[in-house]
Amino acid sequence: WSVKAVGPLLGLLLLVTVGLSFVRFLWRIFWGRFHHRVAEHLRNQIFTKLTELSPSFFQRRTVGDLMSLINHDVNQFRMAVGPGILILMDGIFILGIIPPIMIGISASLTWKTLILMPLVPFVVYRLLAIIHQRFRAQQDRFGEMSGVTQEIISGMRVIKSFAQEKNQLLAFNGFSRNYEVACNQVARPDALFAPSLETAVNLGSVILLLVGAPEVIEGKITIGQFFAFYQYIQRMVWPMTALGLGFNFIQKGKASFSRIYELLKSSSEVQQSGDEELSSFESLEIRNLTFTYPGAEAPALCDFDFHLRKGEVVALVGKTGSGKSTLIDVLCRFFHVPENKVFVNGVAIEKLRLSSLRKLMAVAPQVPFLFSRQIIENISYGEKYVDDSEIEDVLQSVSLEREIAALPDKQWSYIGERGVNLSGGQKQRLTMARAFLKKAPLLILDDALSAVDSETEQSLLQALRSQALDRQRSLLFVSNRISSLKWADRIVVVSEGRVEAEGAHEELMKSSPTYRQLYEIQTESEKTRGEQLFQ
Repeated sequence: WSVKAVGPLLGLLLLVTVGLSFVRFLWRIFWGRFHHRVAEHLRNQIFTKLTELSPSFFQRRTVGDLMSLINHDVNQFRMAVGPGILILMDGIFILGIIPPIMIGISASLTWKTLILMPLVPFVVYRLLAIIHQRFRAQQDRFGEMSGVTQEIISGMRVIKSFAQEKNQLLAFNGFSRNYEVACNQVARPDALFAPSLETAVNLGSVILLLVGAPEVIEGKITIGQFFAFYQYIQRMVWPMTALGLGFNFIQKGKASFSRIYELLKSSSEVQQSGDEELSSFESLEIRNLTFTYPGAEAPALCDFDFHLRKGEVVALVGKTGSGKSTLIDVLCRFFHVPENKVFVNGVAIEKLRLSSLRKLMAVAPQVPFLFSRQIIENISYGEKYVDDSEIEDVLQSVSLEREIAALPDKQWSYIGERGVNLSGGQKQRLTMARAFLKKAPLLILDDALSAVDSETEQSLLQALRSQALDRQRSLLFVSNRISSLKWADRIVVVSEGRVEAEGAHEELMKSSPTYRQLYEIQTESEKTRGEQLFQ
């Protein structure tokens, strides 16, 4: 033994060790960035797809399930293409080095000690098939639990007002228990993975003692070669474990990606079939339209005829479920509409680019929706450049200037999720302000005055007149308050999905039973309230 004799060997060993560590470091840095970029790209694809899908899709899927998909499932897929592949390749790399070295020492002893290795792919295949099926079920249960959680948190006021905390807790515990059961079903085959692979390696050590020891005694191999064999077999514990971990990650990622792929391949019922664009609004016409919601049996609109001209104010009135809000869904093309039934400026809406059609309209929906942002961001949503004076004017037009001015940060105040810290009337008026600020030529209000008092209603009606007259906007508004309709150029009465009658107030009192009934009910109700007030 001398330093000169072993020096080059030690230097080579040191160089290989440092080089291997450096390569692994670079490998992990590169792969770490790669799998995070994959996750970012996939989330962007999912979000893009969600913006393309029609409202009917969101009626079938819960918010919690979609949140689970965009977070939990994407993360599982990221782990598969990141650590999963990295660990798998690391194991394969080491397995590609050790067996050839062992064969160089003794080919026959190598085959004997590694005789159980061909069983490993079979065990891996069986376990992976079980894990894939059960992990997919686990992700589904997680999505269900997330959906219930989101629903409970959103409806906490209702839950408390009905004193249903215990019942909701029991319901949540049921979904939580289902998720736990699904996790345990995955854990069983998952727990078998690494031990089964390690057992195959350790049995190789036992075989080495049984077969290799006699060969040492017989002088076929040296004691050094025997211990080298033993060390090599022990070093195969990690690569075999790495194979198990890597395949496990990949199988879970595959199950998650199957859920993601189902979403990405979903198609919207409303397709971009045309590319014509409109820069102004002149007329809207519906000709003999019959429309049925997806999955429904009875049509929501039957032989519906309607028209609206530039600068005209038209009111829609009818009983609940008569089809008023459906008409707005049709105009915005949220659902597929039969061809050549709805026309804007004489052009069928299916020939128009969707963005062009919707830019012509400013809609204040029946159920107001506000983002968890500043008030000014909610009002100016979709507008790139807005002056403070415009914000002040629009707040004044919806009678909100004093209420907003009383807030600590005024229009820069943040509101809670869905405007939870605002009253129903305030939320409706903010959505109206957003519609006013859009400056679209067609203003559509879907029962946007239902949550305001009579005094505020009169102020808002005056603002609507200003929007229609001063700014030359066409106005279509839905309301069941007869007092809100009288100033319209034309009132359209909708009954059971059909136009029953249209005209001015006096004409409809004579020609429309539905209108007359609504008027009498409201008049009697107001009379009764007045009598009770003075008692």
